[in-house]
Amino acid sequence: NAMANHGIIPRDGRKVSFTFVNQCIRDTFNYSATFCYYTPKYAADMLGRNYDKDTFDLEEMDRHNGIEHDA
Repeated sequence: NAMANHGIIPRDGRKVSFTFVNQCIRDTFNYSATFCYYTPKYAADMLGRNYDKDTFDLEEMDRHNGIEHDA
């Protein structure tokens, strides 16, 4: 959500490809290639999507016990 708020990914947060997020993380934060791959790959697996071909909407990231969890 922060990346959308800052215009790094589309502000509407819709139809974002996992590979695009990988590149945005790399370009913006200069993290390692492994981390930049792992984070969107985890999201793709959590949503049951293909990392290389599919897209997601940010609102789908609120899956219980996926990224969000009870304290």
